[in-house]
Amino acid sequence: MTCPLCKNQESTSFIGINDILFWKCPSCYLIYKDQSYHPTPNEEELRYMHHNNNSECEGYVDSLNQALEPSLSYIDKDMVGLDFGCGPEPVLAKMLEETGAECYHYDPFFFPELPDERLDFVISTEAFEHFFQPYKELNLITSLLIPSGTLSIMTHRWKDDTNLNEWWYMRDQTHVCFFHDKTFEFICKKFGFSLEYDDGDKVIILRKVVAWEF
Repeated sequence: MTCPLCKNQESTSFIGINDILFWKCPSCYLIYKDQSYHPTPNEEELRYMHHNNNSECEGYVDSLNQALEPSLSYIDKDMVGLDFGCGPEPVLAKMLEETGAECYHYDPFFFPELPDERLDFVISTEAFEHFFQPYKELNLITSLLIPSGTLSIMTHRWKDDTNLNEWWYMRDQTHVCFFHDKTFEFICKKFGFSLEYDDGDKVIILRKVVAWEF
């Protein structure tokens, strides 16, 4: 099976939660769900609509702050950025605008228009695990950033000691790929990023250090 991130063709399969077929790449350490278990677009949208992800939900706002607070060290008031994968309500973009920065918002289901200008920063919270084609999505995100722009990502990472047969993060029907520390090492090398910040669990901030050739 070909890895949807690094294109290695030697991924190994295993049966995980709910008897779902997963693949693990030995090169970039991405774990990804077999395509036969991917949700349909209607299933995805319905699931996202049932999330309680709005500005009135204190728990959701607290979760966003886990990515926003470390990101603010790299964001000035005159910068322009993007909330990538914002869902039906762009809460994070509004939180950023309260700090003085300008922030667009994008979601393939709810806000499918991308900005024309290149951006100083992109923040993507709980979206990477939904990427069917992470190479394609990272290609897009990288192209949106100016050189020296930052990419903040919040997604739970699997570790070498993670029990993949019981890990709760794999239970969500719309979660189709799962990242490891070594996956982000590959991303940095392949897409021209440096590591700026890592909380060791789910928030990581990268800086674009080279012009990416498409």
